[in-house]
Amino acid sequence: MMTKSERIEALTALPNLVENIGDLFPVFEKAKARNGFFIPEFCEKALKNILTWHNKNRLENWLSEFPEKNQPKKVGLVLAGNIPLVGWHDLLAVVASGHLAFYKPSSQDEVLIDWLVDLLTSSFPGMEVYFQKQERLNGVEAIIATGSNATVSHFNYYFNNIPRLIRGSKSSLGVIYGFESSEELEPLVDDIMMYFGLGCRSVTKVLIPQGYNLNSFMEALKKYKYFADHNKYANNCIYHQAIFLMNGDTFYESEVLIVRPEKSLFSPVGVLNFQEYASLDEAVEMVAAHENEIQCVVSHKGQFASSIPFGTTQMPTINQYADGVNTLEFLKNLN
Repeated sequence: MMTKSERIEALTALPNLVENIGDLFPVFEKAKARNGFFIPEFCEKALKNILTWHNKNRLENWLSEFPEKNQPKKVGLVLAGNIPLVGWHDLLAVVASGHLAFYKPSSQDEVLIDWLVDLLTSSFPGMEVYFQKQERLNGVEAIIATGSNATVSHFNYYFNNIPRLIRGSKSSLGVIYGFESSEELEPLVDDIMMYFGLGCRSVTKVLIPQGYNLNSFMEALKKYKYFADHNKYANNCIYHQAIFLMNGDTFYESEVLIVRPEKSLFSPVGVLNFQEYASLDEAVEMVAAHENEIQCVVSHKGQFASSIPFGTTQMPTINQYADGVNTLEFLKNLN
C-alpha cells in the first residue's frame, strides 16, 4: 500500500499526464459515441475542472484532517453518469483517503472514467490496487451510491448492513432580481444549459419577480443556439413542446429552450421552469419549499441568501460535496 504522501504525489501528477487537452479529441469522440450528450466541448470542460482538484496544496489541505495511516476498507461505489466524469470526485475521495475503490461506473460515462483510471494507474502501478472496477459489489465494507430517488430505498435495503452514503435526485435553482442585463444573465444561462441541463448542479427552475419581462433572458439564451443542431437535445424540445400544446399549457420558447410557469423544481431536458414572486421574502419561502431537493442556489453576484454567483454551479471545488454531505468525513468514520 502507498503512503498518504505517495498517493498525493501520484494524484497531483495527473494534470501533467493529461498534457495537451487538445489531443484528447479521439477520447471525447469515443465518449460521445457511447452517450450522445457527451459532446467534446463538455467533456473538456468537465476534465479541466477536475484537474484543478489535482493540485498538491489543495489535496494536502483537503486531506489535512485525515489520518496518515488507516486501515483500508473496501468501499463500493455506484457512480452516476449524467454528465462527464461526474463520478470522479467519489473515486478521488476514496483513493486519496487510502481506502480501496470497488467501483461500478455508469455505462453512460464508462469511457471517460476508464480512460482516466488507466492513465493514472499505468503511470503509477502502485495505484492499481486502489481502483477495482467491478460488475457486482459483493463483499464491500461500505458503500457510496448515487441514483434516482426511486433507487434510494433499493440501495438502503440492499446495503442495510454496512455504512452507506446514498444520494438521490437533486437539482439547482436560480433567483433573478429583475435588474440584470442580458450580459449579466449569460452566466446564469451557462448554469442552465451547460451539460444540456443534466447535472444535479444544473439550474432547472428560476424565480422571477412578478411582471418580469423575459426578453433579456431569452436574448442571453442565444449563446447556446447551436443546441438546435444537436438531434438528441432538439428532439426532447420538440417532444415536450408537442405535449404542452396538446395539454393547452402556457409556455414560452426560444430556439433552444422551452420556458414554462411551473412550481416543481425538476424539469425535463430542454425545459426550464419558472415561478413568480411578489417579494424577496416570498422568494425565500419558495426556496425553502425545495430545501430537500436543492443542490445549489444561484443569483447575481451571490446576493440572494445562501446563494453562489451566476456561472459557478458547474465549477465545483474539491470540498463542495454532492447533497452537501462530506464524503471525506464519511470515509474517515470507517476506521
